[in-house]
Amino acid sequence: MVFVLDEVPGKGLSIAEEGTPILTYCYGDSACHPYFHPLYAPNGQVVTEGAHAGQRHAPGICFTFGTVNGDTGMSSEIEREVLACEHFPLKPAAAEETLLKFEIATRWHTPELLLVETCRATVYPRQTHVQVLDVAVALHAPSSPLAFAGDIGLGYHAAEMEYRKAVEASGRIGASEVNGHLSEWGALGGITTDTAVGVAIFPHPENGETRFLAEDASAGFLFAHATPFRVDAGATRTLRYRLLIYLGDVFTIDIWDYYQDYIKTDKNS
Repeated sequence: MVFVLDEVPGKGLSIAEEGTPILTYCYGDSACHPYFHPLYAPNGQVVTEGAHAGQRHAPGICFTFGTVNGDTGMSSEIEREVLACEHFPLKPAAAEETLLKFEIATRWHTPELLLVETCRATVYPRQTHVQVLDVAVALHAPSSPLAFAGDIGLGYHAAEMEYRKAVEASGRIGASEVNGHLSEWGALGGITTDTAVGVAIFPHPENGETRFLAEDASAGFLFAHATPFRVDAGATRTLRYRLLIYLGDVFTIDIWDYYQDYIKTDKNS
C-alpha cells in the first residue's frame, strides 16, 4: 500500500492511497476549528459536508472545545503548522502494509488565554467495506489552568443522504432516541447514489462518559459530547476517537465488532 500526502502550506493536506483519495484535513481556515473534509468512503463516495455560509454545525469531521474559561472567542490570533508526516509499519498483524500518521498543532491566543491543540491522525489502509481513521486531540495549557465546557467533542456533519438515521450502541435508532444518551459509540448513515454508507464515532473509554447528539432529518449531524473537564497549568488532556467509514448499514455491518477490535487493539499496542 502506498500513501501519498499532498500539502498546501497554510491551508491543508490531502491523503490518497494508490491514487484513490482518502481525506483532506483543512487547517488554514481561521473562521473555524480544523476539520476533515472531504472524507471518502471505500467506494470513493464523499460522506462529509464542507464549510458554507449559514450552516449550524461545524463542517466535516471536526473537534470543538466549546468554551474555555467561559471564553468562546478562540479565533483572534491563530498559528498552525505541520509538525510531522511519516509512514510507519502496521505491526504485528499486517506488517507488510503501511499506515500514515500526521500531526498538526494549533496555537490559540486571546488576551487572557493560550491553548495549544494538537491533532494526531492515523490513516489505515482502505478495506473493501470500511475505512478506519484514528484521531487523538491533545489540549495543552502552557501557563494557566483551563476549564473546558459546552460543546466539547468530535462531530460529524454528513453529506446529503436519503433515509438517514442515527443509531447508538444499545440499539436506539433515530435522533429522538439517540439524543442525550450515554453510549460507547454512535453512527449516522443513509443512502447516497444508491449506496448505503455511514460513519461511526468510537470515543475511547479513557475519554470518560460520552453522550451522543444527533440530527438525521435535515442537517445530518452526529456529535460525541464529552463531559466538561479542567486542564491544570503545564498539563495536557488527550481525547481519542476512532472513525469507521463503512459501506452498508447497521444491519449489514457489525459496528460492535469494530468497536471491540478498537479497544482490544489499543490495549495490546
